[in-house]
Amino acid sequence: MLIPLHDLLLGEQLRLELAHSPALWLTFGSLAAGHFWKAFHLGYDTLPDNQLKQRVRWDVYLLVLRAIAMFMMAAHGLAFILVPLMALVLSYLEIWPERALGAVFGDPSRLYEYDPDDPKSSRRR
Repeated sequence: MLIPLHDLLLGEQLRLELAHSPALWLTFGSLAAGHFWKAFHLGYDTLPDNQLKQRVRWDVYLLVLRAIAMFMMAAHGLAFILVPLMALVLSYLEIWPERALGAVFGDPSRLYEYDPDDPKSSRRR
């Protein structure tokens, strides 16, 4: 999603704004703290290995699907319907995450079984 914003993200204006704006640093810090709080509140630190792998992969794969969907909508000139279309796609991913994950990555209840370091491991058994 950030590829079209390359010049904006690497421009001098952004660097100056980041260097002189404590409000932006506070925003970034509060977002990071919020994500850590959510992870510990959901119990990631106390889950057994298989359940931790399952939940983390579930969350990361959904994040990847959201980014791909947003990039495809923005890159193909759909700007005139971008907001309603994005609302529909992201709502679908939030309401039926099992269907979206299953369509792309296989059985969503068995995501923990895939080990990228093991050549015998496969996502679809």
